[in-house]
Amino acid sequence: MRILSPAFASFAQAKFDERAELLKPLASTIAAGLARVDNADVAALIKNYYGTLPLTDVFDADFSVFESIARQAVELRTTSPWCRDVDEDIFIHFVATPRVNNEPFVDSWPILRKELAERIAGMSAHDAVLETNYWCCETATYQTADERTLGPLGMLASGNGRCGEESTYLVTALRANGIPARQIYTPLWAHCDDNHAWVEAYVDGEWYYLGACEPEEALNRGWFTAASGRAMLVHTRLFSDYGCDFERDRSILAREGSQVIVNQTAAYGPTVKLTVTVTSEDGAPVRNAYVRLTLVNSAEWGDIAHLITDECGHAQIVIGEGTLRVIAATEHQMADALVDTDECDHVELTLHDVDTAAAAAWRDIDVHAPADHPAPSCPLTPEQTASGRARKQEADQMRTERVAGFVEEARRLANAAGHGKDECLAYYEQAFANAPEVDRFLSVDNGADRVQLLSTLTSKDFRDLTADVLEDHLAGARAMHDAAIAYLEREGAKDDAEELYVKYVLAPRIMFEQLSSFRSYFVETFDAATVEGFRADPRRVWDMICENLDFTASEHVKKLCASPRGAWLSRQGSPVTCRALFVAICRTFGITARQNPHDRAIEYYHQGAFVAVERAEHTADVTFTSTVEPGPGYFQAWSVARLETSVTVAGTRALGFEALDFWGASVQDGSCTLPLPAGDYRLVCSTRLPNGDTQAAERTFHVSDAGTDKPIELVLREPEASQMLEDIALEAFALCDADGNVVDAAQIAAEHGSDSHPVAISFLEPGMEPTEHLLNELREQAERVAEADLPLVLVISDPAQLDDPTLARTLPTLTGATIAYDDFTELPEKLARRMFANPEKLPLTVLACKQPDGSLRGVYATAGYNVGTVDLLMKLITLV
Repeated sequence: MRILSPAFASFAQAKFDERAELLKPLASTIAAGLARVDNADVAALIKNYYGTLPLTDVFDADFSVFESIARQAVELRTTSPWCRDVDEDIFIHFVATPRVNNEPFVDSWPILRKELAERIAGMSAHDAVLETNYWCCETATYQTADERTLGPLGMLASGNGRCGEESTYLVTALRANGIPARQIYTPLWAHCDDNHAWVEAYVDGEWYYLGACEPEEALNRGWFTAASGRAMLVHTRLFSDYGCDFERDRSILAREGSQVIVNQTAAYGPTVKLTVTVTSEDGAPVRNAYVRLTLVNSAEWGDIAHLITDECGHAQIVIGEGTLRVIAATEHQMADALVDTDECDHVELTLHDVDTAAAAAWRDIDVHAPADHPAPSCPLTPEQTASGRARKQEADQMRTERVAGFVEEARRLANAAGHGKDECLAYYEQAFANAPEVDRFLSVDNGADRVQLLSTLTSKDFRDLTADVLEDHLAGARAMHDAAIAYLEREGAKDDAEELYVKYVLAPRIMFEQLSSFRSYFVETFDAATVEGFRADPRRVWDMICENLDFTASEHVKKLCASPRGAWLSRQGSPVTCRALFVAICRTFGITARQNPHDRAIEYYHQGAFVAVERAEHTADVTFTSTVEPGPGYFQAWSVARLETSVTVAGTRALGFEALDFWGASVQDGSCTLPLPAGDYRLVCSTRLPNGDTQAAERTFHVSDAGTDKPIELVLREPEASQMLEDIALEAFALCDADGNVVDAAQIAAEHGSDSHPVAISFLEPGMEPTEHLLNELREQAERVAEADLPLVLVISDPAQLDDPTLARTLPTLTGATIAYDDFTELPEKLARRMFANPEKLPLTVLACKQPDGSLRGVYATAGYNVGTVDLLMKLITLV
């Protein structure tokens, strides 16, 4: 008996047939695999995968992976109480689909089902979701890392990951056990820097949100509840268009390559339906114009959405209420406008030639973030709060012990292999539960190049690498070692030839793609004459790629990098994939090549330096200056974007400013020098206000082959004190004194004056430099604090901290200070996130006012090292 509808079977067959030409290199493999499948529903799902998933997956994954996932999905549809009766489109998209984001495409379902099946058996969908998230917390937690997305098995093996990896982990665990789930994503926050991803699960006919690996005792809760209500865009991704009605839902559905973007912003906060109209200079509508919606984040105009205009020149989207820069472009023309969507729901743009000289003067831009509007949330009872705190602590302890066990076992393996006291020990430790793969690779022989290869990898690589992949790279590089050294010496690198060989020939990693085998494949693919041509002129590699590879945008996810082998086999590749393919082929044949870490342009070594393949080879040093102390950091207070034409998500070409990645650069001793190729640029400086708004300034400038006429001074706007105030309702929280009695900050404020009297609450970390600075400022300005009648609540975690010398010197000078205690497990982070301050830094200082009902409203918060905090507090309380 079939469980999937004839409509879906027809859809899957049609999509499969549409790709017949693209799938030709795999045709015999697929046909043989399907011939062995004896279940029509499994076959339909396999055809759906081959017909709709990004083409990178299709050529990188074995047929057996698709078959395994399809069989498990069909079994879940039959047996799981959580997806047996849901609508078919929900099952197809949010259970049966194996891809969540851009994680490695592997079948992790059997392991995740084994871990969870018995634990959640018999539970309601609601409880099964909560319990799965507790398991995720027991096995993994948040840790910042590079932009490559670790898969669920890598998370399970190492115990941590960033938010995109955590949410992929939870979604995969839920889907593997039959619970519909999806990753929810805001590309960029409007009110602060960075972005975030979380999860929605389908429970009893409705979607509920939750924070991945951040368990609560109820759904529709998370630290991001307040933040998500201020997002300009919240969306999820589908990897097929089954059941999608683009004509009816054009404002909430958009195609981006092989993905469908489903706009979920309205579920979290106030929205407006924005219409963009693009015309030519003669007033005619422009069809297929590329429209980018951007906002200021990390001191640059970052994209949050991409639209394509229809035959009338229109594009629509549901968006949050704040400031956007809307940009429309074709290959040679562009237009843009600032739009405050809380005041305007329509913008008209007329395309024109770009005149950067006209914008060379500084221009001030005020960018407004959406107002505070927390997403719908479920309150907890005191019993749930206590239970959740206890379970979270237990889960944290279980995870800590589990990861410690991984490290201990990794050290045991290293010691047994004789690596307990050399540099390889760190590689074992960084691999956690994946250490056996490191051991397997190192145990083959004692070649020094094995260790050299491992030294080129990122810390994250060790968590999911395989010895077989590394062996392919090592064997291939060994065979080309002499040719590589000869190439480098010919090109003038006699003294550092071995170092360059290790970093840019032996190294398996190119940028942030998933590691894969490709060297043996390319050695078998290209004949000796072709290889000699590559070595004589590496540009021939790029010419060959451009001549042989196509890019059908509708079949790809732009930022999903295919393996080099899959790209060449399919003859399909996005710009990201093609660049990685160039480097891969070069390294295979001993040609020193890389992607530039700043703009990711492909380069090869020639006459003593790396030269670019796609762009101008020459760069000029351009100096930026500032008198601000400490010196402004790149992607913190300023950034540079280059005007260029690039391939869009629709496969067309469009003009636009693309930010250059000089992360880590900053103004030192008044200046910062960056290497920039000739061209036109936009410089953005930004100052983030506590309420989430941004004061930006920007200008364009031109770089010639000789650079610029003079250094360019950064302009950072200085906000008024009144612009630093917020008005945010705070949930009640409990502090205590040394005897365990309640310390009520609102009551302390009331004792000093009217209901609106302010109180400053500081969570301290005595002995740490940022807290030392704050305490020194309080002591130095104790008289001003007393005159202002500002009560202080200084929160510490242990009475022993009262012995800290700086705190001990400061306390006697503060007549209005109260010492309170908290365990710091969740309250500082919770308050920081509610006040949109950095939740990872201490001290945290919140300035709040008591309301007539006894609650507190936050008006200002700061976290971490901030010189002048006390002086600013004195200014702000005069405005309250």
